[in-house]
Amino acid sequence: MIIYKGKALYFGAIDGLSTGLKASDVGCPAEYNLADHVITLTQTMSLEALDGLRDALAAGRYGSGSAKEVQATEVHGTSSTRSKPTSGRAAGFWTQLQVLTKREAAYVYRDTAGLIASIVAPLLLNGVFACLFEGVGKTGRDDYNIQGHFGAVTQVFIGGMFGSAQPLLLRFPTDRGIFLREYATSTYGAAPYFLSKTCVELPQAFLNSVLVMIAYYWITGLSGSWIIHVGTFWMSGVAAGSTALLVGCLASNAEVAQQSAPGIFVLQLLFAGVFLPVTQIPSALRCLQWLASLKYAINLDVLNEFGETNQERNNWSPELKRQADALIASTDIDPDLWWFYLLMIIVLFCVFRALSILALARRAAAFF
Repeated sequence: MIIYKGKALYFGAIDGLSTGLKASDVGCPAEYNLADHVITLTQTMSLEALDGLRDALAAGRYGSGSAKEVQATEVHGTSSTRSKPTSGRAAGFWTQLQVLTKREAAYVYRDTAGLIASIVAPLLLNGVFACLFEGVGKTGRDDYNIQGHFGAVTQVFIGGMFGSAQPLLLRFPTDRGIFLREYATSTYGAAPYFLSKTCVELPQAFLNSVLVMIAYYWITGLSGSWIIHVGTFWMSGVAAGSTALLVGCLASNAEVAQQSAPGIFVLQLLFAGVFLPVTQIPSALRCLQWLASLKYAINLDVLNEFGETNQERNNWSPELKRQADALIASTDIDPDLWWFYLLMIIVLFCVFRALSILALARRAAAFF
């Protein structure tokens, strides 16, 4: 029996409820708890819409009795349709974080198909990219072209941004039902819930970065420090993913989050300095570069691959050094500001993650 405002929305078997909701165009999404879904409907739909849904369920005889029999089960009087989070004493922050991190790690480990896909997909995709750019970083080749070398460096970061940010965009909308139910009973707070996912995400993202560079670095003939390539790729992915997480926490559902994806990725690409130097972007829009973590990651990696340190270590010819210096200058990269690029990636990661926690807490509080 489903009750709203003292009225019986439905009375009958579970399969009848599922069928009736689907027939009324408010069916339960796949892999979503039916009880959570129908309670969400009673809390979010207008009273008129709920009355209409009640009549439709009764008219379709999806319950166990007629409309009059269902009417007879109504509870008279008023009742609150939204349950407040309980005020009982919850576990401490660190206890919540520890337990939630263990649960999240267990979830990732038990999801065998997803775990395998997270390992195999980066290897296959970047293996294809590596074959496309095979040997372009080998400066001793007769057909060496520095633009192709630059393309190999930037392409892997662009692909990494998509691979890291896309799953995170749907992380909260997908888990929304579970989070809201457990938050309502003061099982844990928004901050430890969010940070537990971050604690599991960061080492997993680092492992993916190592795998990507194993599949990419030697085939393409890159010569910069391998570990710096790995670290920069890792930071680029988690920073871009932080932007996606914020959008996911603000979005009302998964569909809205997916529709917001182009805005996230296009912004990163346009201000990365790959297609157009930032100095040539209209001044009114140039301030948006401060939100593009991909730009700072590519700047760092370009300095690692084409900077003075790598030039000297690999004994580049004077002509090759001139071309590398010209490339760095044409992309508005200042070798002396490497520390600033690193700092901006860290700042953007922290700021967007903090805003995501606030957005998550605000949405949970507003729901109840």
